[in-house]
Amino acid sequence: MPVSEEARVKKVFANRVRRICLAHDIEIVYDGVPKNYAAVELVKNGQVLFADRASDRQPLNINWQRLFQEVTDYGFKCRERKAV
Repeated sequence: MPVSEEARVKKVFANRVRRICLAHDIEIVYDGVPKNYAAVELVKNGQVLFADRASDRQPLNINWQRLFQEVTDYGFKCRERKAV
């Protein structure tokens, strides 16, 4: 069963964010129930570092690529990537 390109890219960035969070002791907090999240927050030492929140009552489509960009711009990295 082929997976859409959008879903594949979303999973890639979700995994990158998850690995960065594991490496830097950052907790991923979801607000809501699975498939119907209202917000996702990246929390370290009780403080929200980054968040993605729904602006209406529709389920949140988490923008993992934006969260990854914000986390790396802030200086958190999982590992050094080799130059290709």
